[in-house]
Amino acid sequence: MSAPTIGVSLRPERAYAAVVHGATAVPVEPVAPARTDADGVIAAAVAAARRLAPGGADAVTVDIAPVLLDTLLRPESDIPPVAVVRIVPRAATDPVLARSPAEVVERRVAGRWTVAGGHDLLGNELIPLDRAALAEVTASLAATGIRHVAVVAAGSQAKPAHEREVADAVQAAVPGARISVASDYGGQGLTAREATVVLDCALTALAERLLDRCERTLARLPGDVRLRVARGDGGYSTPSRIRVTPVMAFGATDALELCGAAHLAGLDDCRVLLRRDGQDVAGEVRHRLAVVRLADQPRLGTELVVPTAALTPQPRQSSRGADVPLVLAENPDLLACVGAAIARPASWLDEVAFIESADELERVRRDVEERATAMVMANGAAPGTTHIAETSTVAVPYSPSGTVRIRVRVAGAPDDALAAG
Repeated sequence: MSAPTIGVSLRPERAYAAVVHGATAVPVEPVAPARTDADGVIAAAVAAARRLAPGGADAVTVDIAPVLLDTLLRPESDIPPVAVVRIVPRAATDPVLARSPAEVVERRVAGRWTVAGGHDLLGNELIPLDRAALAEVTASLAATGIRHVAVVAAGSQAKPAHEREVADAVQAAVPGARISVASDYGGQGLTAREATVVLDCALTALAERLLDRCERTLARLPGDVRLRVARGDGGYSTPSRIRVTPVMAFGATDALELCGAAHLAGLDDCRVLLRRDGQDVAGEVRHRLAVVRLADQPRLGTELVVPTAALTPQPRQSSRGADVPLVLAENPDLLACVGAAIARPASWLDEVAFIESADELERVRRDVEERATAMVMANGAAPGTTHIAETSTVAVPYSPSGTVRIRVRVAGAPDDALAAG
């Protein structure tokens, strides 16, 4: 039997943990009533794993999403201000369009600048990049003292050239700046893409503090226990990658609870009933992976371009007639920890392409799958274990014939030989 794994859920009020060893899931009690913080709970979990198996735990997967969300929702929280640079053909003339529709996002924005430029969905240049305006924007940014900058360009998911040039110019003008670029995430819609990179920038310092604390705790404990970080799609990534893209950890709890409930029920495929804000909602697990999608985040008031669990309202009723069993989730703190402990490395790509033949479609799809596979390997998958968990190709409405949207999800098995990242 493989070594035990540990799942930890960091909540605003305290931390929770569980040790999973095969079909056994053991809730972890802190070493003392006062040690319900991350340090105490992780130490207790590592000790519990050593009692279950001689070699102790193989890895700890931590869900930091509850703390990220709580910090975002508190107006007084200590989050660095973010400057936004938009690269679009022309600046918004309506003040409403110049803002994010989500107040949670907008209150993190310290200022916006616009540089003329951008591409369409197929990578065709809409207007040349205005380098004179770029020089003025970078000079203005340098004078503000803001050190967190979100850059989003129209069409950068198809061709990131303008976005990359602006990011390089900002980095040169503001040495040491933390810059997030929308092309790192793909997806559609300027509003959702901008919200994603604003939150990515805003959460950087917090994510680093949380992960640094977890790594220091593990370094003090016996054994060689690796740290992993849960992603919004229910998979996991390495700490080094989440430090660069912290928004990928956002929303992980929902997917982890779904997978945790399925694991405790002994099911690979099921529908799980959760309780959210006094309402019953349901999500699905297929082949031991949570079903995810890009959707509005109700508590944020906007969509992001990172996948999270697909939850839909559902009354509390039997699953008679459904194609999979219905599982009633109980003890969400435990479920999130179990889901984290059994999480697998994962990746997701969402891109638009223009194809003129079936052969070209196959070539484009194969390229996306290969890049997604490379990403999941970087997230900690063992060689030879990756597989395409989900793929879809749909026509993009109101676009030239041959324009398609390709989504690929890849998962793998943990690489037990991977050094801590």
